[in-house]
Amino acid sequence: KSKMMIRTVQSRVVRLHRLLASASALTAADAAASSHHMLTTTRSTSSSNIKLTPPSLSHHPTTQPSRSFWSSSSSPEDDEPAKNTANKSPTSLLPVPPLTPSNISATSLLSNSTITSLQSLPEIKSALDILYSTNNHPTTNTSIEQVHSNLQRARDILQSIPELHSSTYLISMDLYTLSGQYELALENLARYNHHSLQQKGKNKRTLLLHLQFLKAKLYLLSGQFTLALSEYEDLLDTMEQRVQRQLKNQQRSEVQRGVSVIEGAATLSGVGLTKLLLVLHQDSTTATAASANEIIEAIETSTEMLLESRRDALRSPKHAELAIDLGIAASISLTNLGIAHCTLLGNKVKSIELWKQGLDMLDTILGDAMNTAMIIPRHKFIWMESIRARLHCDIACLLLGLENDDATKKQLEEDTLKHASEAAKKGLDIYDELINGAKILRGETDGSGSDDTTQDGNEDDDNKKEWERILQEEVKKKQAEDDEDKPPEVALSPLWIDYHRCESARALGLVAHCYAQAGAAVTSEGLFQSALDASSSYPFGQSLRSNSNVVVVDDGKGIAQSSPNLGLIARDVRLWYAMLCNNWEKRKGDADRLLADAQTIDTEMIFQGYSSEEEKKRVSGMISSLWLFCPLDFERK
Repeated sequence: KSKMMIRTVQSRVVRLHRLLASASALTAADAAASSHHMLTTTRSTSSSNIKLTPPSLSHHPTTQPSRSFWSSSSSPEDDEPAKNTANKSPTSLLPVPPLTPSNISATSLLSNSTITSLQSLPEIKSALDILYSTNNHPTTNTSIEQVHSNLQRARDILQSIPELHSSTYLISMDLYTLSGQYELALENLARYNHHSLQQKGKNKRTLLLHLQFLKAKLYLLSGQFTLALSEYEDLLDTMEQRVQRQLKNQQRSEVQRGVSVIEGAATLSGVGLTKLLLVLHQDSTTATAASANEIIEAIETSTEMLLESRRDALRSPKHAELAIDLGIAASISLTNLGIAHCTLLGNKVKSIELWKQGLDMLDTILGDAMNTAMIIPRHKFIWMESIRARLHCDIACLLLGLENDDATKKQLEEDTLKHASEAAKKGLDIYDELINGAKILRGETDGSGSDDTTQDGNEDDDNKKEWERILQEEVKKKQAEDDEDKPPEVALSPLWIDYHRCESARALGLVAHCYAQAGAAVTSEGLFQSALDASSSYPFGQSLRSNSNVVVVDDGKGIAQSSPNLGLIARDVRLWYAMLCNNWEKRKGDADRLLADAQTIDTEMIFQGYSSEEEKKRVSGMISSLWLFCPLDFERK
């Protein structure tokens, strides 16, 4: 059934490209008079493949475009929400949730007025406090089940107010997701969908789009890859219908809202990633060249769409914010593409090349923002840095040969170990700053002074220290100034730090493995112990020593129940630690215990869908970096 679905999706992608080519032909006649940014497509003379070419945004410098890829005009139904978005306060009443591969945060769909009304009820306010950790992890012994009971009581009270009543289902959905209860989360999503569509004044098309992306992601997080792929097939079908309507409306000189670039790229990425996980789950060794090419083609097309759209956006300073979002999405897509090349084709060189391209893209975003005097919002900068850390860890993991269950045990070449150590250390340094703040603001330096004893080497080291001192003074001076042009500070949920602390276990484990390869077993073990602690530090987690799945707010730390990404990291650091113990005299008992814990994570927690069916072979830990992004990720305010 899943193979048939993959072929069906592939045919839909091809048909969609053909429809877009037809739409482009109709648009060409009146392109000069049109103020809408349409997609153009060209056909190569040497190939039957259609090349997607994003519109040139610089053609209409006086018009502020939306993120529309095939059409930026809106139907009357969609115009009003767009205006409200443009005029509303840039910040939400709720803190920005952590933008991570496993993030859902359906409550981000709620408006400020709805949130204000909901918070008047103590039962709902306490639930939001837990979701966003606004009280920095309350110390009461309130379990998730008790919060759900309180929410049901609030729901009964709000029965006569449909909008507020339906909104409580989104809160329940987020709470169930936080504790890894995906079936109940999906049930509450369906209830919200049912109630909200009966209300008037809703931008139903956009709402349905966001809900379907969230539904697909919930299926993927729970390991139900076939159902996730089905949702993306529906999204592709909807995109086809919208393009067909666009063709008819253009013939009648009418306008209609098209599909945004991030929406289209997210859908194609979703198709590619769910097909990839299906293949890895069933048996990666039986993946045919055709199926591998289909997967890579979907993710590659998504990446090209984002990169080309970003190049067009950069032509006008008015589109600087759009260029940042497209660049972030492109860096995520490059991460995904590298993992596909690694896990399907075993092409390490291509994977590292793509990941370095992703790192270059993040550097370019910062450079472009500086050139255009664009201030990158704090949450987006932190988002970018977390992607950067993940890319460095991916490179180190591949160089160390830890990308699969059959990790190499032979001694690495000195040059390879050196480059792996550098990448792992860079990742760990970034996580340190994400958790503890910038080193320069803490009065620290990276400590990586030159080892040269020559005069030139000493001078370079002195110059570096002097520049760091000057920069530190300037940063402190800037912080003390009252900059009127500075945008309002966006409140961030403390869960950002919790997630990054948990994710930093991977970087700690990679650095530890480098020390083990260099023969420094004692130092390696100390780092592995820190990695174990970090991987089990999530505030809404489950202890390996307990079978209870009841999450207690004050003492519920453990392995994250809501994130396969973090779960795979927790599993991997135990596998790597076991490798060290196996090579250490009289440590086989510790190695066996660590391997048993890794097996527990694989089979008894929430990651059953991520384990290979082939003799329970472990799926590659590289997929902990996969990110199924969606349009809602880029609308957090």
